[in-house]
Amino acid sequence: MTTITVSSGVTSSGLTISAGDQIIVLSGGAIQSVTVRSGGAELISSGGTATGSTIQGEEDVYAGGTATGTFVQAPGEQQVLSGGVAIGATIHWIEYISAGGAASGITISGGGQTIVDGLASGTTISAGGLESVSSGGVTIAAEVLSGGAEEIDAGGVASAATVLGSGVQYVHSDGIASGTTVLRGGELVITSGGVASATLLYGKEDIDARGAADGTTVSSGAVAYVLSGGVASGTLVSNGGQELVRAGVARGTTLSTGSVEYVSSGGVASAATVLSGGADVALTGGAASGTVVSAGGREVVSSGGAASGTTVLSGGTQYVQSSGTASGTAVNAGGVAYLSSGGEAVSLTVSSGGKAVISSGGTTSGLDLLSGGQLTDDGTVTYSAAGTLAGVLLGSGSIATTGGGDLVLSGDENKFAGGAVIGGGTIELAAAAALGSGTVTFVQPTTGSAVLQIDAADAPAAGGTFANVISSFNGTGEDIDLRSIAFVAGASATVVGTDLVLADSGRTYTFKLAGTTAGAYPVLSDGHGGTLIDPEAARFAQAAAGFAPSDAANAALVSSASPASHTPFAHAAASAGRG
Repeated sequence: MTTITVSSGVTSSGLTISAGDQIIVLSGGAIQSVTVRSGGAELISSGGTATGSTIQGEEDVYAGGTATGTFVQAPGEQQVLSGGVAIGATIHWIEYISAGGAASGITISGGGQTIVDGLASGTTISAGGLESVSSGGVTIAAEVLSGGAEEIDAGGVASAATVLGSGVQYVHSDGIASGTTVLRGGELVITSGGVASATLLYGKEDIDARGAADGTTVSSGAVAYVLSGGVASGTLVSNGGQELVRAGVARGTTLSTGSVEYVSSGGVASAATVLSGGADVALTGGAASGTVVSAGGREVVSSGGAASGTTVLSGGTQYVQSSGTASGTAVNAGGVAYLSSGGEAVSLTVSSGGKAVISSGGTTSGLDLLSGGQLTDDGTVTYSAAGTLAGVLLGSGSIATTGGGDLVLSGDENKFAGGAVIGGGTIELAAAAALGSGTVTFVQPTTGSAVLQIDAADAPAAGGTFANVISSFNGTGEDIDLRSIAFVAGASATVVGTDLVLADSGRTYTFKLAGTTAGAYPVLSDGHGGTLIDPEAARFAQAAAGFAPSDAANAALVSSASPASHTPFAHAAASAGRG
């Protein structure tokens, strides 16, 4: 082996180091334009410098040594050891930057690879080049060009990288990338526990199994994919950007002008904010919770998608379409919620100035329409508990109660042309024309009672006729409770043609009937001072008629003149308990 030593004050240039030979540059020594063949070695110790070396063998830069402008060809390698410095190397094969070593201005291309366990800054990674950042390694301001790649592995850190063309930055298990800018055509892939933060995205971002992205900004034409097991938080999607959540999780996304968040099967989005300018949150089989939709924004829920806790602000819109479900939506003043055929809403609240539009085939349960709000019901609105319809009621759909509780209609707009179906609980008409021109249909409840409560504002005047047609009022547990018409002993209710006429101390009140009627309608106290009409008691009396004289039975069927002790016991407890 031949060893050439370059010591202090000596400069050697143009040398060729052959296989098996080596050149050692000591403190104060310098070499220029040295070529090291395969199997040869160049050793730069503390205080030594090498400039413009061509390495087909090995270049080792020790603590205090500096190599500038090294060109590493196959099968050569450059090793920058702890305390060593490499500047402006061009790597076509292998460069190792050990812990404590530092390299700047590296260019990697043509199959070259730099492995960073120390510090690399300003690296340029061209087609076929790869920078791998391992545990303890740090790379700053790398530029990944078309065809190049940067991999951040466990414990590695990348800061302020720029990815463009078809370049790719990979952030793997426990690796960290911050401040990456991904330009059009570039891609950031986060997987297996990798974390990326403060990304500026004009290209593509893939967040895969156990990968996480925090604070990505997705700009015009860019797409962020949140795939199975991936998590994105604090994403800002703007100016035509897209976030696609596919079996992954997105938290706290903010969407502005022209941007879209798509949540598909298995995807979950929470606490999204949709700003003005026509942004969308679209759910097709995925789930979104806590979305806030501002002016010009939309949330579209369809094809098995589910939204919960959405807030629709002024100018915002929620669309619930075929097979989509929304629960707990709050529509504020100026906001609109649309339910089309096959769409379903649960516990929808429409505040003053807000609107809900339910098309034919759309359904909602537990809707609350507050005073000043507007509901257009051309579909089906159902209640299994208490509810409120206090605003403007439009449309020709149905309102149905199926369980206990009091549904109070206190709006005063005579514009509803649909129907109310009472299959359980109470529908309370608390305002004039609360049901507009709609009908009331009774369905015999399996348990409990089905009650139409008519308060003073909607009750017919003496000698007048109730505005709405009442259908199928004939079953057990069905009642009409006239709260404002005082119960008078001796009152009677008689079917005359298609009318039910209540006669009370010389005054009459008429109710238009449709469908099957009962044989008779006893008049009872509702337990609150009002008058109760109850075909259930008629059926009880009819059953009892076989055990009493004919005249006595007939009197019991149509009159409340008998003493209170003779009030049919089958209904006495029920009427006393109504509120």
